[in-house]
Amino acid sequence: MEIGIIGFGSFGRLIAKHLKTRAKIYVSDIINKEKEAKEIGVSFVSVKQAASKEIVILSMPMENLQEILISIKEILQKNALVLDVCSLKVFSCELMKKILPKDVEIIGTHPLFGPQSAPNSIEGSKIAIIPIRTSRLDEVKSFCESLGLKVFITTSKEHDKQMASSQALVHFIGQAMENCGIKRTDLSTRTFDKLMDIAEIIRNDTPALFNNMQTMNPFAKEVREKFLDELNKINGLLV
Repeated sequence: MEIGIIGFGSFGRLIAKHLKTRAKIYVSDIINKEKEAKEIGVSFVSVKQAASKEIVILSMPMENLQEILISIKEILQKNALVLDVCSLKVFSCELMKKILPKDVEIIGTHPLFGPQSAPNSIEGSKIAIIPIRTSRLDEVKSFCESLGLKVFITTSKEHDKQMASSQALVHFIGQAMENCGIKRTDLSTRTFDKLMDIAEIIRNDTPALFNNMQTMNPFAKEVREKFLDELNKINGLLV
């Protein structure tokens, strides 16, 4: 089995590292990262070469997804399987369905882990799978389970509804804590330590990533505003 990964950032490297024992991995990026690929034992190739494989995983920032889809749509094999790993699924699934040829199979995925949360092992981590246009759902589900992942089959809309709370709101809170300059203390409770864990993970977000999860999720604004309203109500009761 040959897998092409387009986008060799921190998450692309994590994917390649965990898949290289299961398949021949070809990675690509707009920046030459041949040295990094060689270090983990995978092949660095052009975007065109990666897109020509039987399975193609899209692992670039969301703001670059449309451009990449347009650039590879004529290169993909007939009956190739294309998967993305974007954290917002209404956005990515609609783009893939709209742009990619009808003879290409499409599955949306969102691995609910990353280099910070699963640096050494992904076993026990979760992954959401959104079937869009495919006959290989069971195959992909079984493969993910063989990696030790907990698989959740869902829709793009239901995924984004849940992520508005579990991702967008959590990063919103963590960003506020970071901006307030809240630091760890000697006299801390376990609850406070958990909050600081969140703030420290959020610290690794790029401004683009944070902005995307807040503005491109159609359900995030409503959740944020409800949360802020409740904070004001609680604060008002204490004055």
